[in-house]
Amino acid sequence: MASTGDASDTGDAGTAPCEPVVPGKGEERGGGPRLPDSAEGWRAYLADYSAELLRLLDELDLADATEEQRACGWLGYGGAAEGALASLEGRLGARLPPSYRSFLAASDGWGAISPFMWRMRPARSVDWLEGPEAGGVLKPQFVYEDGVLQGRALLVSGAGDAQYWLLDSGDVAPDGEWAAYIWASWYPGLGDRHRSFAELVAAERAGLHRLGRGE
Repeated sequence: MASTGDASDTGDAGTAPCEPVVPGKGEERGGGPRLPDSAEGWRAYLADYSAELLRLLDELDLADATEEQRACGWLGYGGAAEGALASLEGRLGARLPPSYRSFLAASDGWGAISPFMWRMRPARSVDWLEGPEAGGVLKPQFVYEDGVLQGRALLVSGAGDAQYWLLDSGDVAPDGEWAAYIWASWYPGLGDRHRSFAELVAAERAGLHRLGRGE
């Protein structure tokens, strides 16, 4: 069931873009949608994914979706301006990983992105797990195991089904991508490692169909 959560975790109401978005056409090996690597790519990817989510998720999972978002077929918001992204990077003291930065440029926050995650944070409330914008929603001692992620976990989601999405600034690929994880109270620790934020979103999208939601 979706939770309304704190208002600071939501994007700007009324900014769901209703302009036509060209659906993604590329295919990755294995037949899945191409992983987005730009704001334009994310807009196309998320337009397709929004249609799937609106069709397949339970109404309770979509409880926070506005009438405008439903009418637009877009569960996100307007994109973050370059100034907002630069301000976030200045506050963090780090350059955002490419796929996550371009995601925010396409949609500054997001609603339901899987059956178990109902809110992605907008730029203004993204923070290190120990930072003030994180609001103490997830105690670090519940996440860190043998020092893993300590002092380097970026909280990018609100509360889902007792889970949070984290990016690891200490596990950086040559292209600048940060490893991504889901922490959930019902996992034995952190979930699977994903090479990037984009790969985590793609894995959750694939999981939507594995759960039988796509039938």
